[in-house]
Amino acid sequence: MTKDRIESARVRRLVRAKPKECFINAMRVVWDVPEYEDADYVEGVIVTLGDLVTEHGWVEMDAVIVDPTLLEDDVVYFPGLRFTGGPGISKAIELPKPRYAQDLPILNRFGCEGIKCPEFLAAWIAAYRHVGMEEMARWYEERKRRFAAEKVAV
Repeated sequence: MTKDRIESARVRRLVRAKPKECFINAMRVVWDVPEYEDADYVEGVIVTLGDLVTEHGWVEMDAVIVDPTLLEDDVVYFPGLRFTGGPGISKAIELPKPRYAQDLPILNRFGCEGIKCPEFLAAWIAAYRHVGMEEMARWYEERKRRFAAEKVAV
């Protein structure tokens, strides 16, 4: 999947994206920019220059990444959660959340760092493998196995 820097800059201006507010910025693209009303709001993990691995939110449409927060090219994206259009985001926001959590990011409804969500765990694992941090990837794989076993036992 490729990122469209020009389109990312355009929607950044339209939604008046703010630094360090990636989840809100991405949500506003889907809710406030008419041509993105059916796009996917994505929460996942990114790897930035210097091999920093962190949670992030962006938009995907027609196999293209639109990121109103990070315009740089040197970002690698690993999707975890995906919600289609405004209705998808609205349904996700209605999911029960911990008392400490805000509406966004949605991943917090699945434990700290989305750790109880297999798709989000897969994003962490892939990102850590990408930067050669095999020990961290194995740690997340163990969590994935443990949570899968707990679900079977329930």
